[in-house]
Amino acid sequence: MSEQADDLDSGFKSKSRRKLLALIGFVLAFILVVGGYGTYAYLYQKWPFSSLDANNAVMIAGQEVSMDDPAALTADQYIRFDSAFTFNLPGDNRRGHMVQVDVALVVHGVQNATLAQKHLPLISATISEICAQQDYESLASPSGRERFKRLLLDGIRTKLTGVINDPLVEQVLFTNFVMQ
Repeated sequence: MSEQADDLDSGFKSKSRRKLLALIGFVLAFILVVGGYGTYAYLYQKWPFSSLDANNAVMIAGQEVSMDDPAALTADQYIRFDSAFTFNLPGDNRRGHMVQVDVALVVHGVQNATLAQKHLPLISATISEICAQQDYESLASPSGRERFKRLLLDGIRTKLTGVINDPLVEQVLFTNFVMQ
């Protein structure tokens, strides 16, 4: 009797083991097929990784500017920098402090935005120069950060006025401000 029970148990175990192996094989095949297609689509830029040219990206963002729409030509434009400005600050103690600032500039109109984009290296150098002159105590308070914004705006306007006789920048915004 025990031999029959052992045979039944081994038969049941082998069937369940076959089912488990078949399920694992199916899951692995599915992962390989989906992963293979994903790799193919990514490498050959097929859907959903199709490359968007600049015109499509602008249309998707809803910021396409037509030349016959005067309101769109004079709307405020935001200019962001590729990377944040990171600088060291001297403090009252021996340990220094670090600040990382993401800056966005507000300009009025599309023409001013393209002109500001052209002079972005000059603006970046001006921001770096003004950042190097700051200290921890002045930036620790909200009023100090507002003073820092005004300093940046005045410095950028002064440099741009000297180069192109137009201040271009209406406002300086901090999208991220971290002090350590």
